[in-house]
Amino acid sequence: MRTTIRWPWKGLLLSLLVWLVLGTTAQAGRRAEAYYHFLVAMRAYQEGKLSLARKELYKVLQEDPRALYPRKLLIEIYGRLGQYEKAETLAHEALKQAPDDKDLLLLLARIYLSEKRPARAAVTLEKVLEKDPTNEEALGLLLSAYLTQHDLSGALSSLERLLKVHPRSYTLWLLKARVLARAGKPQEAREAYLRAAELSSYRLEIVMEAGSFLRRMGDLPRAETLYREFLRRNPQDIHAYQALIQILVTEEKWEEAEKLLREALQKYPENTGFRFFLGVILERQGRKQEALRIYGEISPGSPFYRDALQRIYDLTRELKGDQAALSFLEKLIHSQPQDPQIYFFAASAAEQMDYCPQGLKFVQAGLKRFPGDRSLILTQGLLLSCLGRLREALNLVEPLLERYPDDPLVLNFVGYTYAELGENLEVAERYIRKALKKQPQAGYIVDSLAWVLYKQGRLKEALREIQRAVKLSPKDAVILEHEGDILQALGRCKEACEVYRKALSLTKHRRDRERIRKKVASCPEKPSS
Repeated sequence: MRTTIRWPWKGLLLSLLVWLVLGTTAQAGRRAEAYYHFLVAMRAYQEGKLSLARKELYKVLQEDPRALYPRKLLIEIYGRLGQYEKAETLAHEALKQAPDDKDLLLLLARIYLSEKRPARAAVTLEKVLEKDPTNEEALGLLLSAYLTQHDLSGALSSLERLLKVHPRSYTLWLLKARVLARAGKPQEAREAYLRAAELSSYRLEIVMEAGSFLRRMGDLPRAETLYREFLRRNPQDIHAYQALIQILVTEEKWEEAEKLLREALQKYPENTGFRFFLGVILERQGRKQEALRIYGEISPGSPFYRDALQRIYDLTRELKGDQAALSFLEKLIHSQPQDPQIYFFAASAAEQMDYCPQGLKFVQAGLKRFPGDRSLILTQGLLLSCLGRLREALNLVEPLLERYPDDPLVLNFVGYTYAELGENLEVAERYIRKALKKQPQAGYIVDSLAWVLYKQGRLKEALREIQRAVKLSPKDAVILEHEGDILQALGRCKEACEVYRKALSLTKHRRDRERIRKKVASCPEKPSS
């Protein structure tokens, strides 16, 4: 609902013309003079020359002091100029002359609303409604007054009064639905939304808002029915297809979703979003080979291409094994050597599979084409670290600090590597804390802080930070290993061994696994249950 108060000068023109026709008690000459000044004022007003219009209207009032309608236009001009005190003073003076004048009361109410005095506006508007209960302007302003006060009960009362005048206004029903939703009355809001959709002949924007509300309520069947009705009327609308597909996926109606997606793809064959979600639905049904084929149909120019690549890689690895997944990554690089993100994707995927040497080859090939790419340099550093070549990794990444002094990834990488090497620990702490200011909820950066504190011998601080890191990243094997090391250093060996065992169950890299296994082996055997 608009809360800006529009000043209705056009609505006053008829009243002003009546004043001209009926005249006043002034002599004919004075009336002619007043009429001349009034015409000048009106022309100035229409040209946006409000100061001139105001000056001429005062000349009108000099000739006819009791003229009411020029006074109304003056009030309106002061309102437009934002001079609300003068507008209010004029309105009160005019109301002494005509205390029940509807136009004056409405103008005064607008002044109060512009001054953010909605309670006074409401009282004034009720005076209009006492004599004219169906006055739409007064009801609309009263609704604005209640909404400004956040008086939802009063706003709903005003809406009910307006709906008695316009029971089939979908705009009013939509506003009622919004107010009911804000008032915490979801069931009533739902009915108002559905009524608004029906009366609007299922306008897209209303259907989408109503459907979104129903979904937030958890009323998926009603939302589904609403979208299906819209599609029945608008069978070519892509937005309704998307909304309905989301509902069916949420409800896990895989067969219906598949049917709808194939129907949508017949109408929109170039829509790669539909194609991607068809692949997802086929996966959910266990038809992974079909899904693999569908994902492969998504072209590099699609916004879903990166997601499709991830699914192809994951499915290839699941269905055919790691070597097939590596082969897919190699072919991908050869097919798109001009895209640095492809090298990054392939190298990162190889690292996740614990094939760090192959990942290093991928990223080095990328850096030959894109030698300054930040993501590729960081990935090469990660892969060198994976291979235990920490000094090389540091020498590679540390120069990035000159180009990216505030980058949390660069800061954390350099700081953590310093800690691993046991050098520049104060600098390492400063870098890591700077990175944390950028990403305070990043578990891996909190872990870095804990690790540098541990290396400095500040064990109690280190324990506090590592426990926070574990909460943020509970399944990271290296973070858990660090927690075990810190507990061990504090003499809490039994707890450390429990954490080491958990870390071992989660580790993915051979190098990490061998290191953590040795720590578990040094623990006393768990008592048999």
